[in-house]
Amino acid sequence: MHVPVRADDGVNARWHRANGNERVLERLPAHEGSVDAVLEYVWGFPRGESDFVNVVVPELFRRPSLFEALRHRTAFALKLRLLQEPGVVVTDVPLVEGEPATASRVIGVILVSGVHGASLRAVNYARSIRLRETRAVFFAFDAEEARRIRAEWQRREVDIPLDVIEAPFRDLGEPLLAYLRELTDDGETVVNVVMPELVVRGWRRLLHNQRALYIKRILLFEPRVILSSVPYQLT
Repeated sequence: MHVPVRADDGVNARWHRANGNERVLERLPAHEGSVDAVLEYVWGFPRGESDFVNVVVPELFRRPSLFEALRHRTAFALKLRLLQEPGVVVTDVPLVEGEPATASRVIGVILVSGVHGASLRAVNYARSIRLRETRAVFFAFDAEEARRIRAEWQRREVDIPLDVIEAPFRDLGEPLLAYLRELTDDGETVVNVVMPELVVRGWRRLLHNQRALYIKRILLFEPRVILSSVPYQLT
């Protein structure tokens, strides 16, 4: 889908040259603004409690900097608003100018913090996109936590392999990046990180979203990594 800023911005012709008739580009009415136009479009998809609408948001950056990311105000507002929609998964696909835009292999990696409703919903989403290889990963702060998550994963009979990685300093950043870079080191693999994200209202958002915001920040400019946020509504 595309929301034009001018009556004829030339996107249709460029899209046709790149894709032919393989994928149709739908132009949305711009009079409501980009965010509202996309929301109206997404609302048109009927979905049940176990269904997903995956909205992919591509972003091109001139350089890998947070200041550059903050300039993309429309994309930021759109992703924030879509996360509040039940059944909508937001997949952010950032690309820094000069980086390769293609890959021959995609691996799914589900970030789990426990075996609970949010993680299991992310597992269901990962199953639905049918990647050839999908794994879950848990970062354990001590041996007891590692033992507990393995036992719970087995008890719930989750049919996706679980990797348990030690994070003795209670910091996910370095262990997470090392884990992902081992997968993307061949230069041909892209990792689709699937992250459960708790969605709450009001002041409680500050308490529940810190981990998600931290992960989004460190992965935003990580080469060959895209991030799918799977919202889990807390009432």
